[in-house]
Amino acid sequence: MTIPSPASSNTSTATPYSHAAKVLVVGEATVGKTSLIVRYVKGIFNPSYILTIGVNFFVQDVRVGDRILRLQIWDSAGQERFGPIRKLYYYGAKGVILVYDKTNERTFERLGSWLKEIEEHAGNIPITLVGNKADLEETISHERGMRFAQAHGLTFLEASAKTGHHTMKIFNLTASQIINYLARPR
Repeated sequence: MTIPSPASSNTSTATPYSHAAKVLVVGEATVGKTSLIVRYVKGIFNPSYILTIGVNFFVQDVRVGDRILRLQIWDSAGQERFGPIRKLYYYGAKGVILVYDKTNERTFERLGSWLKEIEEHAGNIPITLVGNKADLEETISHERGMRFAQAHGLTFLEASAKTGHHTMKIFNLTASQIINYLARPR
């Protein structure tokens, strides 16, 4: 597998990308979805919590081998009240990043519901499971997260939006999985 890297911090239309792929980032409210994305795209961490209403949209180009994949990153609201509209966001997605908070048991317990929603509305696309807030004292162990991921055929990483640990790797692995997914015969 080729290790992807950011193609450029400039995501203008002048960047020659070979494919564009919609990636949906989902999970319960307050797990740090927006913080992970902003850390990846802008390289910063904002400790102030800002509630996502509906969806936010980011674009980042990633080099995978000799290709450049333009990730269209959709940051979805995790609150249950946005469930009906969030289901529309899955349309056309080529990958999903499912995030839980390693310090919050409830966010881990809800992963099954999220997987059901993904399967129902996006089908069989690549899913990366991310245990965020790895910089804090954990409630959910690495081993427990890994067992869940293996049981459901997911790629698994732990990360910290605050420190930047594995934030690039999350999106780079997802980009690589998407390239492989797009290359599969239908």
